[in-house]
Amino acid sequence: MSGPPEKRIVVPADLDSIEAIYTHLKQSLEFPSYFGRNLDALWDCATSDITQPTCVVWPRHWASGNPYLYLGALRLLGVLQDAAEENPLLRIELVD
Repeated sequence: MSGPPEKRIVVPADLDSIEAIYTHLKQSLEFPSYFGRNLDALWDCATSDITQPTCVVWPRHWASGNPYLYLGALRLLGVLQDAAEENPLLRIELVD
């Protein structure tokens, strides 16, 4: 008998702000209403509120070309990758 199928969350490469990325993650990952849209809150929710197998598909490149967005997105990605080491139900996939 197998477990539930893996849920795939695709983060669109055309999101144009860190706030838009947080909003997408909150909605797609069904984070609670109190999600604080910061790195600590992302860690807390990614390690405790993801309760089914989930793959977050993350773009290697952002459509806007904004270096500040790229650097901020790298910080979010780092937190998600660290959370995936703690939460066996979370997996991160990088795509071009």
